[in-house]
Amino acid sequence: MMTLNTTPLRAVTDEDRETYARDGVVCLRKVFNPEWIESMIPAARRISVDEEDVGLLPSAPGRYMSRIIPEFRNFIFNSPMGQAAAETIGSSTARFFFEEIFAKPPKSDSKTLWHCDRMGWPVSGQMVPSIWIPLNPVAPENSLEVLAGSHTQDVPYWLFSPNARKMIKPDDRAPHPDEAKLRADPDARFLNWEMEPGDMLVIHPWVLHYSSGNTADDWRIAISARIFGDDISWAPRPDCLNIAGVSFDEMVEGNPPAGPLFPVLWSEDGTRDNDDNYPTGFATTWQAQRRDTVNEDALFSELAKKAS
Repeated sequence: MMTLNTTPLRAVTDEDRETYARDGVVCLRKVFNPEWIESMIPAARRISVDEEDVGLLPSAPGRYMSRIIPEFRNFIFNSPMGQAAAETIGSSTARFFFEEIFAKPPKSDSKTLWHCDRMGWPVSGQMVPSIWIPLNPVAPENSLEVLAGSHTQDVPYWLFSPNARKMIKPDDRAPHPDEAKLRADPDARFLNWEMEPGDMLVIHPWVLHYSSGNTADDWRIAISARIFGDDISWAPRPDCLNIAGVSFDEMVEGNPPAGPLFPVLWSEDGTRDNDDNYPTGFATTWQAQRRDTVNEDALFSELAKKAS
């Protein structure tokens, strides 16, 4: 039996870093050995395919798995994910932010709108990449798609977060772009990838990205994790995504994230946190059968249908 690797199977290269800086995304090949991916598939399918109530938040049943599920917790704290991402973006540390599942059923035409994540996070700085890790082989037409270089445009888009949907868009916040206009630009360069389990994308928080449906005969399931790098400090806004366990009051403007909810997964000097102080649940309780009425995934899906 292969030992689960704790450092990347192959080193992050200068070319990888240059690609990320130029395009706002890079695909790192063979970061994890297969056992890491295989360990998460059963629980991921229980959550996504079977819609089993495993104790995750009803409002976000595909998020914060590492609080409940041992296989995800082990992956976050002991896999080379944090190291690979930090070395790609040029950060000396990688603090954990949160993780979620993105799943699309077979033969689905459900789209995820063109957007960037920047204004969804209650922070300033650019070292908060999304890390996209497929649990099954992905063909280019079913992959995440990125508009290369769009992270160089300083546009504070109005994100369709749950909080933002309850607010009126301020005049200084741009709506997310129309796909047809993006496709019509002859200079635009769109990137997608053929990926195998063990590969991962590192995605800049300002880069525009999108996901089409799933033409495959099986579910397309990916884990998306986020880390905080060296330049990140709190900058909460009312339209940001809520983070389980930490209120806006506790996000002291200008201070870097720290504490048990944001453990150090990797650092250049070798210091890191274990999971002893990381939460093993949530601060609230809820009624049974609440998932169907407050599921954020359903709300996003409905929004995407209206916009497509």
